[in-house]
Amino acid sequence: MKKLILILFGICSFLIVEAQHAKHIEVYLIGGQSNATGQGYVNNMSDSMKIDTSVLIFHSGKPHLNSGLPPYHWYPLHPASESPDRFGPELGFGTKLHQLRPNTSMVIIKHAHSGTDLYRQWNPGQNNLDILHWGDQFSTFVQTVNAGLDSLRKLGYKPVIKGMLWQQGENDADKGDTISALYGVHLNHFIKRVRQQFHARKILFVYGYVYPPPNSGKGITEVRQAEHDIDQNARTPLSVKRAFVVPTDDLSQRADDPHTPYPKDRLHFGTKGTWELGLRMAEKMNENL
Repeated sequence: MKKLILILFGICSFLIVEAQHAKHIEVYLIGGQSNATGQGYVNNMSDSMKIDTSVLIFHSGKPHLNSGLPPYHWYPLHPASESPDRFGPELGFGTKLHQLRPNTSMVIIKHAHSGTDLYRQWNPGQNNLDILHWGDQFSTFVQTVNAGLDSLRKLGYKPVIKGMLWQQGENDADKGDTISALYGVHLNHFIKRVRQQFHARKILFVYGYVYPPPNSGKGITEVRQAEHDIDQNARTPLSVKRAFVVPTDDLSQRADDPHTPYPKDRLHFGTKGTWELGLRMAEKMNENL
């Protein structure tokens, strides 16, 4: 406990000193389900996967995320998945984006929950007043983001939300029928609502394809088509400006991990795949900032 208190004191001191010199700070959000919480394993990380701890992270807690540290506090970038031995795209993303933008102060705010759907649990309602129709995960997401932003403001910062990472869709694909068919409509609305919710019309939205090969099926096909169509460059009726999808079909999967306890898992990205997903998201984000 004494060690943890010293760590927290050091982080707060760092933030206060930094805020005195640089009022603006870039904020990046992360949301989604199990590939957003992250299924990469810390023990399988290679020596080349060096985390940039000058980037800070703020995240929700149990039953959503469990990093081994108390939630709703600022920490140097570290794994923030559903258990302390796992990590998500936050590590590769934060490390790579800061490498691409070395003179920028940046932080990450993350809330994700495995096995959740967009149409109901992440439902953002019609607007920021339609709280009765918010899904439980969207409510927690808003609570987490607002807590992080308020903390930064109290430290003297003017936080600017620059972008959001989204890795989700498997659950909606599993539902099939109308739920899968409407995924594009729901994702289009979700992106617009996130921008509205946080009064940031220019938030970049970067997301990855779900259910990579060899997975196949009707619901999967419809969700992946929707992910293609949402991209700004697809130029479809569903396309959203400043929304971009990154390729994921070639990423390593959990079945490929050394000594994996999940030799048949082709749904989740493995350690290398999760790290690389973060890198790709950072590169796509940086291209369009």
